[in-house]
Amino acid sequence: MNRLSRYIGRQVILGALMALLVIVALDAVFTFINESGDVGEGGYTSLMALVYVLLQAPRSAYETFPVATLVGALVALGGLAARSELTAMRAAGLSIGGITRAVVITGLLLAVGAVALGEWAAPAASRLGQDLRARSIGGGSAGIGDGGLWLRDGPRYIHVARVREQTQIEGVRVYRTDGGRLSRIVTAERGRYEDGQWLLSGVEVTRIGTDGVRVSHPDGQVLEAELNPELLGLVALPPELLPLPELYRYIDYRTRNGLETVRYRLAFWVKLATPLATMVMLLLAVPLVLYVRPRAGAGQQIVVGVLVGTAFMLLNRLLNQAGVIYGFPPVLSAMAPSLIFMVLAVAGLQRLR
Repeated sequence: MNRLSRYIGRQVILGALMALLVIVALDAVFTFINESGDVGEGGYTSLMALVYVLLQAPRSAYETFPVATLVGALVALGGLAARSELTAMRAAGLSIGGITRAVVITGLLLAVGAVALGEWAAPAASRLGQDLRARSIGGGSAGIGDGGLWLRDGPRYIHVARVREQTQIEGVRVYRTDGGRLSRIVTAERGRYEDGQWLLSGVEVTRIGTDGVRVSHPDGQVLEAELNPELLGLVALPPELLPLPELYRYIDYRTRNGLETVRYRLAFWVKLATPLATMVMLLLAVPLVLYVRPRAGAGQQIVVGVLVGTAFMLLNRLLNQAGVIYGFPPVLSAMAPSLIFMVLAVAGLQRLR
């Protein structure tokens, strides 16, 4: 990149970060207002609600990253156009293709930032925030509602009422089937993970056979299952909060146990589509600035950008939900909005030539 391209890139990055900060701040305010309704429940205080909101900020930034980059790029490039800097650059020999290349390279840098945010900062912070909130309100763990947690491990169906920590569970029920018939029920007051296995205590075993039902109360029992604390943490969280490697591992677990994977595969592809969406929004900013601005004021241009970004978010959510309901391929549901807007961006650039 030459000096002019680097200058354009810096302006776009600064504009994107400022827009992201404003959007995340507004979302944090509304989230805190919403959380205020739960303040006072259990040990959930206003300070804890504020901590929870701050920990959810990286996730909010990741989800709104493409729209923020579009608005920020429009503000940055629009400012350059308003000060006639783009005109001077073009007079100095920088073509529309050169401006587009500078924006695309900047998009690559921002896409790397989006990946880092979505894979490390957002999942860890959101997981910690949800866990703190759940413990403050009800003493349980994030993702465990009043109905507890259901898991499947081969021929066994496992129900966990409460997760105190990833290595401590309470209210355990294990239903085992043989040939489609319920053959045994194991209930335990609590379980503790040690040395690669779950040690159950307060156990009652009910065996159901052709000769009747037999109940026994052993001192303890070992639960031999694929379930481990790491997998338990994945099960208890929504797919949107899982990094790609963990999400892939959990999809594999559900596939091997014959469980539904559509939501998780969709979340996987949505995560892969977010960096692409970031670049597409930046690419779209170029024709919006160079084609729309001469025909509209700066304020109108920003409004157009916000409307385009909102349309992208709505289309993205619509296709994602439609994919789950109607069984569209997850890769198509996740990638289609970015591809559609990429076609619009390329068409807009062609009109400038």
